[in-house]
Amino acid sequence: MATGTVSDQRKLMEILLETERVADRILTYKQELVQLDKRRQDTREALRLIEKHFPQEPARSANHKQQRIWITIGSMLVKQDRQTAIELLRKDQQTTEAEIERIRNEQKLLVAKQRDLEHEQPLRGFNLKPLSSAEIAGIRSNLPGF
Repeated sequence: MATGTVSDQRKLMEILLETERVADRILTYKQELVQLDKRRQDTREALRLIEKHFPQEPARSANHKQQRIWITIGSMLVKQDRQTAIELLRKDQQTTEAEIERIRNEQKLLVAKQRDLEHEQPLRGFNLKPLSSAEIAGIRSNLPGF
């Protein structure tokens, strides 16, 4: 009898440890999402500031220097021409969006795993995706007034 109890306790400990590991990863992802969202907001603010305060100058002669502005890339402060700065910020914005989407998807899987470890029902309604343009067009063609 003692052997069965020890193996049951060991199994219980393994389940508890795995539950804690998954919960820690969920919390870590949550913190990363907060940081990435702040980065996304800062990038959006920077793009608006450039477009508002540094308007595009009309094309001039080849000898005329383009307008240059200071931006931060990672931890570096660099001076770039306006168009390059906008391109770099938009690229950073796309990268940040992709990373946020990746973490959200992984977090959904971890939450499902956590609920499974706790023997709870899976969450419903959190895996919804918006309709594509083609799907909306199909609905509109079949349902007048939609």
